[in-house]
Amino acid sequence: MKTKTLSVAVLAIGCAATVALSAEGVLQRDQDRDQLQTFSPAVQQDQTRLQQRLSTELKDSVKKMTQARDQYQQQLRDKQKEVAACTEEKRAQLREQLREQIKDQAKDREQIRERLQELRQLLPSHQELMEQAREQTRETREVTRRGE
Repeated sequence: MKTKTLSVAVLAIGCAATVALSAEGVLQRDQDRDQLQTFSPAVQQDQTRLQQRLSTELKDSVKKMTQARDQYQQQLRDKQKEVAACTEEKRAQLREQLREQIKDQAKDREQIRERLQELRQLLPSHQELMEQAREQTRETREVTRRGE
């Protein structure tokens, strides 16, 4: 009983400390944000000069990446809306489709494993390769000796 009371007390103290620290963190974060939003015109001019020095290829790449990111995020938002508006029947159908895809993937993996085993059987072993190399070396030496 004492252990339960002690654990509850420790848990309560931990929660209180967490709340206090998070409140301080929020205040600090707000102060940091205010400092970041207020900067001198000189810094803004430096940023503009640096951006003007960038190559057009780099600028185009940054634009493309930004557009791709925005498009991806929009797709995520659309999917989230779809899932939220989805009925239970539709969810069950989606789950079934996912199960079928997982089964198909498992079958594909099994086929790949079988094919890999077949390929391994077709390939000679290390020892066989070494023996073939020795034979070829002997034949090459004999041919060069006869030619001398």
